Amino acid sequence: MDSYVCTIRSTSNLFQKLSTTLSPTLSPPQPRTSARLKSKRSITLYNQSLYQNEVSIASTNTKTPYHEDVLPNWDAFVKRQENNDSLTSFTISNVELPPMPFFSDKLVPILKNSANHLVSLELSRNVLKNIGIASVAALLKSLRNLVSLDLSRNQMTNEAGIKLISKSMKKHPSLFHVDLSYCSLGESISALSLVLKGSEKLSSLVLDYNDFKSDGMDLISKFLASHTTLTALSLRHKTETKEGGKTLTQSFLKPIAQTLERSSLRELSLRGSDLTLATKVESKVLCDLLMHIDLSYNRIGVQGLKNVVTYLQGNPPLTCLNLAGNSFRKEAGASLMGVLKRNTNLAHLNLRHNSFSKASVPCIVDALKNNSTLLTLDLTDNKIKPKSGGRKELVKNALFDSISLQSIIDSNHSCQVYVSDNNWGNKDTHEVEIRKMNAFGNKGKTIRYKLALAMFTLKTIPFNPLAFQHISLELMPRLLDFVQQQVGYDGYGKNIWKVNRKERGKNPVLSRIYEVMTGWSMMPSLFERGPGKIKKKAVKKRKHAFAFKEADDEEWTPSKAN
Repeated sequence: MDSYVCTIRSTSNLFQKLSTTLSPTLSPPQPRTSARLKSKRSITLYNQSLYQNEVSIASTNTKTPYHEDVLPNWDAFVKRQENNDSLTSFTISNVELPPMPFFSDKLVPILKNSANHLVSLELSRNVLKNIGIASVAALLKSLRNLVSLDLSRNQMTNEAGIKLISKSMKKHPSLFHVDLSYCSLGESISALSLVLKGSEKLSSLVLDYNDFKSDGMDLISKFLASHTTLTALSLRHKTETKEGGKTLTQSFLKPIAQTLERSSLRELSLRGSDLTLATKVESKVLCDLLMHIDLSYNRIGVQGLKNVVTYLQGNPPLTCLNLAGNSFRKEAGASLMGVLKRNTNLAHLNLRHNSFSKASVPCIVDALKNNSTLLTLDLTDNKIKPKSGGRKELVKNALFDSISLQSIIDSNHSCQVYVSDNNWGNKDTHEVEIRKMNAFGNKGKTIRYKLALAMFTLKTIPFNPLAFQHISLELMPRLLDFVQQQVGYDGYGKNIWKVNRKERGKNPVLSRIYEVMTGWSMMPSLFERGPGKIKKKAVKKRKHAFAFKEADDEEWTPSKAN
């Protein structure tokens, strides 16, 4: 689809990329032009293909300030979107909007025009500074189908505005997820109370890095105990101070940990919160009711790891566990991998950014060969490096042991293992291709692809037609179909193998078919009847006996009297 993209660049890095997607039903975008400004800023308009019905105006690094020379670009964007009534997602992040009433007069009508389709709205990173939280609260009343609202990284200290947004959130019929991270809600207990009051119907709430104190955590714990609709909560925080002789982490967690078993929460994130899980209070976050726990980038030590292992040994209903960035070493790997051999519920385990090395590879291989329920295992950014670092042994011994047909069958066919993001430095393991095969979700299909890769593409297993000589007649069509496949050739496995190859010289497919058929033990039985046509036996026709009493009209002969 044709899209309109406005890019603002600056030699002083003050301006970052600003991109907007337009609907294909509108007039075509302007041709590429360039205009040099006095401050060495340039404005470039060009075409680009982006996602349909989604608008994103965002700067990922330094905030993009507003300049009057950019106003024509904003006006052009508004003009192209004014007739679009099918937007599903709208994002403005880290970009300073033109002064009011630009938002209320120009952007709000665009959003209201797509009120029946808009499900996601993001106004993050100081966007509210120029538009005010009250205008967003008024906008929510019109967006009745909105599902996700992201107002993160905005200073929400105006209690009058927070009261309005809280009331709009509470009355909204379909709002499901709200992100209010980095909003300084910890500075005012009354502001937090208003936010929680408006979150009574939400299912997912993000309150990361708001500098809550003990009174704020008590308020959140009471909210969790009394509301049964909230199923996902993120409370990431970073504190190094002390309060009342205890670390703030313990004071922070105690009311939440005591409430978990009585709440409706199923997903909890405490990423980067200085947790050790060594104390009784902290270990209570390992609740048997949770299905998703994020404990990444904490300080989980030996005792904390023991508590995690004990928790997993109980086979809780937990399906996703994130332990990235906890500096785990060989001993931790042995403990975690040992419990994976018996756990049948965990489906996703994130162990990236730890210190696992080649010494941890044997226990990881053993766990993968004895676990069929783990679907993803992330080991990227560890010390399992190519060649001498154990990466080759991990992929080969656990996922794709191509020594023989039986070794491939005995490999793990369900887990997508991420040791790195590509095959760099270790192309002969085909790590990415094997990961894609394990993502099929069909064990039989995965095994067939791995066998085809080993026998016909990589040729690490010699093709021996005698191995199939006693196959049954019912399976022969499947075998003939299998021997014609080569991963990476003629489009077979095109989503797995990047480059499509073509075999030169003689046709290997016909040769394999011939060898299989001539070596098949049941082939002679197909020709047991010999040549010629099959003679059919003559069938005598019976005459109708409705006028006779005799049962067999062929044996009846007329008498002299007749």
